[in-house]
Amino acid sequence: MKKSIKNIIFGLLGQIITIALGLVLPRMFITSYGSEVNGMLSSVNNIFSYLALLEAGIGSATIQALYGPLAKNNRDDINGILSATNLFYKRTGIIYFISVIVFSVVYPLCVTSEIPPLTTALVILFIGMGHAVNYFFQGKYKMLLQAEGKQYITSNVTTIVHVFVSVSKIILISLGMSVVAITIAQFLLNIAQMIYYFIYIKRHYKWLDLKVAPNKASISQSKNVVVHQVSQLVFHNTDTLILSIFCGFEAASIYALYNLFFEMISTMLNHFTAGFSYKIGQLCNSDEKKFKRYFEPWEQYSMALSFAMYCVLFIFILPFIKVYTEGADINYYDPILPILFVTIKILVSGRATCGHIISFAGHFKKTQWRSVIEMILNITVSISAVLILNPYGKGLYGVLIGTIVALLYRSNDMIIYSCKHILQRGIWKTYKRWIINIALFVLMYWLSTFINMKLDSYISLILWCIPVTAVVTIVFFAGAFISEPSSTKTTINLLKNKLTSRKSK
Repeated sequence: MKKSIKNIIFGLLGQIITIALGLVLPRMFITSYGSEVNGMLSSVNNIFSYLALLEAGIGSATIQALYGPLAKNNRDDINGILSATNLFYKRTGIIYFISVIVFSVVYPLCVTSEIPPLTTALVILFIGMGHAVNYFFQGKYKMLLQAEGKQYITSNVTTIVHVFVSVSKIILISLGMSVVAITIAQFLLNIAQMIYYFIYIKRHYKWLDLKVAPNKASISQSKNVVVHQVSQLVFHNTDTLILSIFCGFEAASIYALYNLFFEMISTMLNHFTAGFSYKIGQLCNSDEKKFKRYFEPWEQYSMALSFAMYCVLFIFILPFIKVYTEGADINYYDPILPILFVTIKILVSGRATCGHIISFAGHFKKTQWRSVIEMILNITVSISAVLILNPYGKGLYGVLIGTIVALLYRSNDMIIYSCKHILQRGIWKTYKRWIINIALFVLMYWLSTFINMKLDSYISLILWCIPVTAVVTIVFFAGAFISEPSSTKTTINLLKNKLTSRKSK
C-alpha cells in the first residue's frame, strides 16, 4: 500500500510540474519559431515511438515474467529473467543507433516544408541519439522498478529531467538560439538520466547479476507481445505522421496542441493506475481469489476518475485554446476536435483495466490477432478518411475518425475477452459502469452550459476550473459509490484493513 501511495503522489506531483511546463513551451515554440516548427518537433518525437518497435514485446513480457518471482522474492529467477532481457537490449541497441541515422537522412526528404532539410535532419539525430543511449543502457532497469512497484522512482527521475530539459529550452528560446541547439541540450540531459539509473541500481540492487545464465523461456512470449505493441504504437503515434505527410506540419501542429492537453490527463491517470497495477499484476500471478475481488473496485473507481477528468477538460478546452493561441500564425480553434478527442479517450478509459489484466495474465498470444485487426482498421480508415476530407480542409478529422473506428471494435473485444477468459464473469458489470459514467459525463457538460462562465483569461480559467473539477469529481465518485454497493464495501474493507494493520505496527 505504501508503494502505491508513493507511486500516486510522486506521479501526480510530476504530472502537475509537467503540465505547468508543458503549457509554456508549445506556445513559445509557436510564437518564436512558427507552427511548422512545432508540428515538425511533434512529428519527429512520434518517429522515435516507431523505433520502440525494437523494444516491442520485451518490456511487457519482462514485467509480466517478473511479477511472480518478485511476489516470492526469488532473486535467482529475477536475475535469470533480467539477464535474458539485457541480452536482448544489447543485440537490438546497435540497430537502434543505425535506425536513428537512417531516419535523420530519409524523413526530411519525405515531407514538404519551408524548414531546411538539414535542420530537420539534425533535430532527428540529436533527439534520436538521446533515446538510443537510454534504450541501450536503462531499459532493463526500468522494467525491474516498474514490476516491483517502484514507479515513483522512474516518475521522479522523469520529472527532474523534464524540468531541466524544459528550463533549458525556455532559456535557449529566450536567447534566440536555434532549434538544433535546443535538441543538443536535451541530448546531454538524457545522458545524465542514464547515469543516474546506473548509480541507483548499483546502490540498491547489489545482488543483481546480469551475467547469470539467461532465462530466455521466461520472456518467450515477447514475440507475441510485439503484435500488441505494434497495435498500440499505431494507435498512439500514427496520426501526426500521416498528417505531416498528407496535410503538412501546420495540421500536425493543430493536432499536437489538442492532443497535448488530452495526453496530459491521460498521463496523470496512468500514474494513478500504475500506483496500484503492479499489486494487481502480482496478485494475478499469485492469488487468483484476491485478484478477482480487488479488480472490481479498481475498475470501478479508475473509470470514474478517468471520465471525470476528461469531462472537466471537455468543458474548458475550447476557451483555453482560444486564450492560449492568441496571436498564433494559424487558427487553432475548432469545436469539432474536442468531441473527437474525448470520444477516443472515453473508449480508451472504458477498456483500460481489461487491457491491463490481459497483460497481467500473459494472454499475449491468444489475443494477438485481435490487435492486428485494430491496427489494420486504424491505418486504413485513417488514411482513407484523410484523403477524402483533405480537399475540404478537414483532413485532420480523418485520423481521429480512423482511431475511433478501431477503438469501437477493440474496446468491446477487450472487455468481452477479459470478462470471459480471465475474470470468468459476465460483461454487464463493465458495460454498466460505461453507461453510468457516460450519462454523468453528458449531464455534467449539459449543466455547465447553463453557468455563465466568462473564460477569457488564464485567471478566470483557473478560478472556474478548481470548483468545477471538485464538483465533477465528487459527482462521478458518488455515482460509483451508490451504483455498486458490493464493490464499494470491498474498497472500504480494504482501506480499514490497511489502516488497522498500520496502527498495530
